[in-house]
Amino acid sequence: MKQNNFEKSQQKSWKAIRKILDRTSKKQVYNEEFPELYRKLCRDLAVARARHYSATLINKLEDLVQRGHEHLYGRKGRQRFRIINYFAREFPALIRKEWKLVMLSHLFFYGPLLLLLVLIQFYPHITYMILPERTISQMEMMYDPASGHFEEQRDASQDIMMLGHYIRNNVGIDFQCFAGGILAGVGSIFFMVFNGIMIGSVAGHLTQVGYSETFWSFVCGHSALELTAAVFAGACGMKMGFALINPGQYTRFESLKRASAVGMKILYGTAFMTFCAAFVEAFWSSSATIPNSTKYIFGISFWVVLLAYFLFAGRGYEPEQP
Repeated sequence: MKQNNFEKSQQKSWKAIRKILDRTSKKQVYNEEFPELYRKLCRDLAVARARHYSATLINKLEDLVQRGHEHLYGRKGRQRFRIINYFAREFPALIRKEWKLVMLSHLFFYGPLLLLLVLIQFYPHITYMILPERTISQMEMMYDPASGHFEEQRDASQDIMMLGHYIRNNVGIDFQCFAGGILAGVGSIFFMVFNGIMIGSVAGHLTQVGYSETFWSFVCGHSALELTAAVFAGACGMKMGFALINPGQYTRFESLKRASAVGMKILYGTAFMTFCAAFVEAFWSSSATIPNSTKYIFGISFWVVLLAYFLFAGRGYEPEQP
């Protein structure tokens, strides 16, 4: 059946649902016919998705389903549905929609990181031009295989304490990359390049001095979530900054307001990624009982799953405009 014929045939029941939902009295909303109409609406949505009807129609039906779900099961059920919908479709769709800024953010962050990681293998003295000797000594002590740090199993209280430390550290980096965007985007670019230089210098030096086994086995598990979250935060910051520079048809204030609305939607998912990265870092990456080979497999798999998620999840979904 063509979409036009489908819409015409179901229009009557959709109007009936809207009429019920627009009423405010519970006695009027929860009438006998509504559950059956709601089940039929869910079937119509499934049919529209299976037949690949337009995104506009699917979005309208989804809105009706959400409203109907709230009336049947209460606001809590709708909130849960929104959270699932956000992570299943809206979050990856928003990232794809802002792909230019996301790719630019990757360049500013990973460009200096990878460059220094490679250069330090040939010119080790570069590390001492970037990092203080005290910081270098602390890093060497932390990841020295002979120190025995990675053979000691931490107790649960230490893991929880480190979880708080990692959350605070990761949130601080993400906030810098995002909030710096208010300075016409320059602040976000600066913090992304700066953090890329710092991470690349540490990774390059520890690899060059022969501590790669302890360093890479530790960071591989949480790096996908932690670094990607920082990149997304930087992209949100640049979106705000560029909205000030080029407001288009809006005033600068209105342009900034619209860009911030999109940026905040992305930051919800970024914050969740940051928390998950800290959780993995505290309870998985630091574990002495997990073999390094398992950590490498886990880390690589995480990168693959994350890439597939942002490339394919929520295909066909059109994020709501601010």
